[in-house]
Amino acid sequence: MKRFMETNEVTHNLMSFSGFKSILIFSLLAESPKTYSDIQKALEENEYLHESVSFDTIRIYINSLKEAGCKIESEKRGKQTKYYIASHPFKLKISDKQAKSIIKIYKAISKSIDIFDYLALQQFFLKISKYIANEDLKIQIENLSPLCSINPELVKDLMHYTNKKAWIKILYNSPNSGKKEIDIAADKLSITNGKLYLSGVNSEYNNYYSFPVSKIIKILSVNINPAQLNIPAFKAVYEYYKTDNNDLELITEEKVLKRDENKILVEISSKNKFSITQRILSLSNKCKVISPQSYKEEIIECLNKMKEGYFGKEK
Repeated sequence: MKRFMETNEVTHNLMSFSGFKSILIFSLLAESPKTYSDIQKALEENEYLHESVSFDTIRIYINSLKEAGCKIESEKRGKQTKYYIASHPFKLKISDKQAKSIIKIYKAISKSIDIFDYLALQQFFLKISKYIANEDLKIQIENLSPLCSINPELVKDLMHYTNKKAWIKILYNSPNSGKKEIDIAADKLSITNGKLYLSGVNSEYNNYYSFPVSKIIKILSVNINPAQLNIPAFKAVYEYYKTDNNDLELITEEKVLKRDENKILVEISSKNKFSITQRILSLSNKCKVISPQSYKEEIIECLNKMKEGYFGKEK
């Protein structure tokens, strides 16, 4: 212990190997059904153990877990018998105050994490939600991540293919035209306004588009050869009108051209014109597009359509 206090390093001398192996086997069986061979291999590969343990010894540890109150059951899969923990007395309780703190922390860090971290947090939220008694907070925790309704395996595949800049064919459920096949040179995954988007070049229109991943049913085929994304960046300039309590927080695609007491002139540049439009609309009446004129007219048309959606066409 003196050595630990001096160096803050965990060494073999600080560990109870019997206790550690019990906890490790408990964790393995709680995660998924395991054979004795699976357990034996995990113990051998553990960074602290590297120890070969006999099946008889594993049986002793499993019986010890049963004595501690764990209900361990088995299932036959072909010629193999796998064991798993059906229930145990070690219950985690998360208070309303703790759940609200988790939500608060997530909101504070969510703007600065990558997609891999979103995936890990989503799995974490699903695990802890069952220990929250307050149903409203439980639902809020389960649906906190923008990945909550998306197959994590699909997200992992898309992460891989965007890193490779691969051409992929997706089955997409379009809100306007229903299910359709789309070829896209996968460029990146990003979170915008609380939704996960796949961005890249659409071969049909030879333009850069973003597709909500929640609308992607599955990946149909892949060409792993890197795609040539020769799409020029689109640029727009807008004015942002400041208030006492509301200064502009720039995103990576933006730079300030001019700043005075009441307003900021900003240039935004991206291959993804759709994401620029989302950004402009998210700033609402605090923002006015200055150039190019054709894009300014597009925004006005978009706003008029939104107005019609609420109030109908003017007679």
